[in-house]
Amino acid sequence: MEDILELQNISKKYQQKNGETLALMDINLNVKKGEFVSIIGPSGCGKSTLLSIIAGLEEKTEGKIIIEDEEINEISPKIGYMLQKDCLLEWRTIFSNILFGLEIKRIKNAENIAYAKNLLKKYGLYEFKDKFPNQLSGGMRQRAALIRTLCVKPKILLLDEAFSALDYQTRIKVTEDIYNILKNEKITTLMVTHDITEAISMGDRVVVLTKRPGTVKAIYDINFEIKNRTPLNCRETPIFSNYFNILWKELGVDE
Repeated sequence: MEDILELQNISKKYQQKNGETLALMDINLNVKKGEFVSIIGPSGCGKSTLLSIIAGLEEKTEGKIIIEDEEINEISPKIGYMLQKDCLLEWRTIFSNILFGLEIKRIKNAENIAYAKNLLKKYGLYEFKDKFPNQLSGGMRQRAALIRTLCVKPKILLLDEAFSALDYQTRIKVTEDIYNILKNEKITTLMVTHDITEAISMGDRVVVLTKRPGTVKAIYDINFEIKNRTPLNCRETPIFSNYFNILWKELGVDE
């Protein structure tokens, strides 16, 4: 598969009263179409900053971001972004929420509305389209937020601790749902998480960042060699604990 995203020597410096703070340094990463890449690292290493830079929400100090052979220096319609909170508007119905991105981008036409309805049907939310967010479970809200993002047809999805606000049981169910949706829709995904288990069970590769200034310490290919891979059945394989132990040591948790 060909690369869809390339990060070349991405660095980020913050100007502060007591001088400069280097948050990220020389980040290099290539991501292939349809790939799911998990990003982990110590707290404060710049994981979320890196996603914000890719999304065009924060300026990089140095380096290049290339999407489909085109250098990007601002917010790109090819990128979708999901945060910890689902950010659904409580006064709008689920269907109205899902159409909100189309309205903002001024592409709310018959074709895209039909596409939104199809996604709702495909992923089990159509019967709840006239409900309000407070009438849905946390997992259903997160699924609705994902469908809202997918409605604008991004090529790349960024997930920033997107499941961390959910309780443990709901989180497992939601990661199953969202992983299956993203793989079905062939969406390239970069996910920042503090959860090693989540990183392994969802990722085709796991990128480990160093402590600040964050740079790439190691990249691991994750291969379970099982049919119909899902996060849950990955956790049940013997090799899972091997991956976990390796990444645990990479993060220096025992140090």
